[in-house]
Amino acid sequence: MLEYNLKFNVKENGKSNKLSVGYNMLSNEEVSSYRFVFGRPFIPLGLFTIDINSPSSLINTNVNSGLINFTEESTADYKTKLYNNNNAAYANVFFTIGSKLEINGGLRTEQTLREIKYRFTTDAATAKFRKIEKNKTELLPSLNAKYALNEKSNIRFAASRTLTRPISIEIMPIQYINPDGTVEIGNPNLDNSNNTNFDLKFELFPKTNEMVVFGIFGKQITNPIERIFIPTASSGGQITTYQNSKEALLYGAELEFLLDLKRISPYLKNISWGFNTSVMNTKVDVDLLKNPLENNSSRALQGASNWLINSDLKYDFEFNQDMKNSISLVYGVAGERIFSVGTAGLDHIYEKPFNKLDFIWISNLSKNINLKFAVDNILNPSFKRVLGNNSKQVINETDLTVRDFKRGTGFSLGVNYTF
Repeated sequence: MLEYNLKFNVKENGKSNKLSVGYNMLSNEEVSSYRFVFGRPFIPLGLFTIDINSPSSLINTNVNSGLINFTEESTADYKTKLYNNNNAAYANVFFTIGSKLEINGGLRTEQTLREIKYRFTTDAATAKFRKIEKNKTELLPSLNAKYALNEKSNIRFAASRTLTRPISIEIMPIQYINPDGTVEIGNPNLDNSNNTNFDLKFELFPKTNEMVVFGIFGKQITNPIERIFIPTASSGGQITTYQNSKEALLYGAELEFLLDLKRISPYLKNISWGFNTSVMNTKVDVDLLKNPLENNSSRALQGASNWLINSDLKYDFEFNQDMKNSISLVYGVAGERIFSVGTAGLDHIYEKPFNKLDFIWISNLSKNINLKFAVDNILNPSFKRVLGNNSKQVINETDLTVRDFKRGTGFSLGVNYTF
């Protein structure tokens, strides 16, 4: 990373205009490989008998006696290579216009190179790697503006164009076997997603430690990356993979506030309540020629809930000037969402809402030592995924639950020392 900053037109109140230009580069390479090694008895087939409850002793005896040999039977797809290289140059300019208006505009150009080398199972082990290469340059403008209505309220507007790149598990063409036995396979043909974003907010600050924010937002996504399952003869009849849909549109509204509960009673001094909620609508357009397994040409966006709620209750106190403490209860819940897109006449798999509650205690024991204790997922709810009721295939099951599990409650303690 390299960046140069220049301040100009410095004003009496300390504010100034600012120009920033810079360059970023990120490069990484990943290699995935595995081996299958099999033991083969020299004894003719049908004459080898072993106790399946305690096989080790006989195997060890036969290995020492030369009755078993080992042979590698890995297939040609035993190794996959992924190379990413991203180069970006950017310029941002920040203007203060009068005493009320601030504008920050920028332009970023990104060049992305992604190369995947792989072999099919049916290829020869010594065959050259097949290669998929994607090389693209994008222009990404952004604009942020803040207008101060008065000393306690602002209006903010933001618009930008951004990229979403697939992660390794989504693009490497290898099978991942999860602990629960489900299987995922990457799609090397995935493209980056292009996002056009806008956000408009009204901010009110009744006191220095309070705020109320109301906003509306929207996003248009070209080539959204989504999780989808495909039929297979193994893994319970389904393998999860990833695909680009044609286009997605989402829009909604949000409300956020932070309230000092001392307003209600002096006995609630140092206790604050934070709350955030949003409602959203999403629509995805599907190209059925490119994604022929999908059931419909439009649907909701995978992974997006129509509503969500987050809230926290925080208590701040101190034993002395250095020993400051903060105790928080953090709660969150989101509406039903598509976990995996349905295909071949089967409805989507939906993730049901679950209530998450965490406890966090941060304590400054001194100027240099910070202690953090956390209890994660106190309620330990069930995480439930179910098949929807709108399958076109006949399903002779009354319970459409696909997965039902608990993640457990986690405890953590961390100590930080600052020099």
